[in-house]
Amino acid sequence: MAQARKTRLERTADQRARPDCVFCRIVAGEAPVSKVFEDARTLAFMDVNPVRRGHVLVIPKAHKAQVWELRDPEFAAVYRRLPSLVRALAQAMKADAVDVLNLNGAAGGQTVFHVHFHLIPIHRDCSPLRRNGRRVAFEFTQEAATRAQLDRIARRIREDVAGSSPRPAKGRRA
Repeated sequence: MAQARKTRLERTADQRARPDCVFCRIVAGEAPVSKVFEDARTLAFMDVNPVRRGHVLVIPKAHKAQVWELRDPEFAAVYRRLPSLVRALAQAMKADAVDVLNLNGAAGGQTVFHVHFHLIPIHRDCSPLRRNGRRVAFEFTQEAATRAQLDRIARRIREDVAGSSPRPAKGRRA
């Protein structure tokens, strides 16, 4: 029964794939990718134009342009992976924090119209947050990365995903 359900899920995802969508081509194995994590509904991979070393994208495999198009189970499948991916990314990149961002719609800054979440490692000495009075802004600059660089970082993150477990709260023992 579980096998039949998985097949139906994969068939549904394939039917919704769009050949003009780079993320759908990645899911289909038709475009190069430095993969960090994959399960039946979710794919995490390195951003080819990262704003920071270790910048990861997490997507649902089924094509949906914006977050409000996702059904609750599709959203839950992606979102439930974020804690282990964030922990692994922070550990692999020795980050002090990880920003989780979703740009939704053209007005929100979305440029690839397939829902995706950015996981961006942040180091204390290089915060993207800029404050000027009540004005708050994030400042990121994209830089191209080589496939070899992306593969090397993806491998480190994958190793940490495999060993990822929740961090104990401060002041508590594990």
